[in-house]
Amino acid sequence: MSRPLASRVGSALVWRSLELLGVKLIFLLRVFVVSRLLGPGEFGLFAVSLVALDFLLKITDFGMVPALVQRPGAERRHFDAAWTVGLLRAGFVGLAVFLAAPVIAELFKEPRATDLVRVLALRPLLDAGASIGVAELTRQLRFRSISWIRISDAVVNTALSIALVKPLGVWALVVGPLVGSLTALIVSYAVAPHRPRLSLDTEAMLPLLRYGRWIFARALIAPLGTAIMQLAISRQLGVAELGLYTLACKLAFLPSEVASGVVGAVAFPLYARLQDNLGQASRTFQMILTSMLAVLLPAALLIFVLAPALVDNVLGPRWQGTVPVIRVLVWVNVVGLLGDALVPLLRGLGRPSRATLLGLVQSTLLVLLAWELAGRFGAVGAALTWLIATGASQLVGIYLLRHLLPRAWVGSGLALTATVAAALAGAAAAWGILRVENGLAGLLVAAGGAAFTTVAILWILDRRLELNLARDLARAFPNIVTGWSLVTGFPRAQSATPRGGGTQ
Repeated sequence: MSRPLASRVGSALVWRSLELLGVKLIFLLRVFVVSRLLGPGEFGLFAVSLVALDFLLKITDFGMVPALVQRPGAERRHFDAAWTVGLLRAGFVGLAVFLAAPVIAELFKEPRATDLVRVLALRPLLDAGASIGVAELTRQLRFRSISWIRISDAVVNTALSIALVKPLGVWALVVGPLVGSLTALIVSYAVAPHRPRLSLDTEAMLPLLRYGRWIFARALIAPLGTAIMQLAISRQLGVAELGLYTLACKLAFLPSEVASGVVGAVAFPLYARLQDNLGQASRTFQMILTSMLAVLLPAALLIFVLAPALVDNVLGPRWQGTVPVIRVLVWVNVVGLLGDALVPLLRGLGRPSRATLLGLVQSTLLVLLAWELAGRFGAVGAALTWLIATGASQLVGIYLLRHLLPRAWVGSGLALTATVAAALAGAAAAWGILRVENGLAGLLVAAGGAAFTTVAILWILDRRLELNLARDLARAFPNIVTGWSLVTGFPRAQSATPRGGGTQ
């Protein structure tokens, strides 16, 4: 990887990580405050109002923005065509959801959701109206500018939702997202100026649609399993149980969303630049996979250990049923790690059909098993369905990776083992602290103790076993590790020399 590109990737990873972590923490604050004030019933009611909207938005994703990012030399006409397709899609989805609101509410046996669904139908138009120039910022890895869009959305959304939850109840969760989307629309034109024009230029659309058709196919498949799952829980167990399941998903999937969000956003345009250098792509994939495991596994194990104390001290007694669901779902994070790292690789190297295959396997199993397991074991059964489906899709991912990058695993065994050992030690430290103090103070100390233990052991193993985790990270992304050499003693100057001593 060239030094200028490595510098830009490092900067992009830093800003994407800060942005996503900040957004998730802001929304986590909203979840904790609102869920404690509303309870599972109202939380489930809001989940019902989102199901159809999210489902239609996902199954009509034509992949226009990723196609712009992946396409070298995209012109203004391509951007205008992509923006027009997005706007038409949003209008269709919004109108369909508005008209079908009573049917959707009846399907979930929750007539109170009708008006919520109708008002939320405005949100797709606000999101689609945002500047299409963001696609160019993504391709150029300028995530510092993009971060302002998403953070402003999160801040406004959360502030309004919390401020209005007492006077408006569940309606606060409708007002917040709408105003947040409007804010993001305005900010998007400030950071990515682009004067959009409605354009039905088929010559500009067709190359984008040819790439995006596989993203569309994946988007068509993936939400079906999730929607069936939510429908099964709501109809068989009630909206309160759906609220418990929804909150458990938000907490348990937090590490995976952060890790895959950072990797997916930055690795996709990076791999698009490495399409003609599979050797470098293989080394980059190995480093990204190891880095994701180092972040995701300790976080998942920590959530597993902290779940009971988190519910007792933060959410309140009404949410006790979420503990076993959270503990099953955290393993979905770990099992799905390979897929989170593999999908941006497949898309960036121009093989989106294979990424679609992973989604097809997972969604098929979700559809086949959701109704039975959720009906038999409740929300825990729904979580088990996720675990089975995700595990099966990862087996397919291993097969695809072996044929695409045969040497992707070579030399990574010791580093992966060290990461697992450090994560287990951190979880054990948190468990020990909670045995002594199970209150809010113990919760905070346990989280800090787990983080310190994990980082310390990983640092020691890195030095003693000469794993070169820090050095490899410095070689690939020097901007991330500006201060690392001051702490570890690794010479930062080595970061400029690619592995093998040659110029990549």
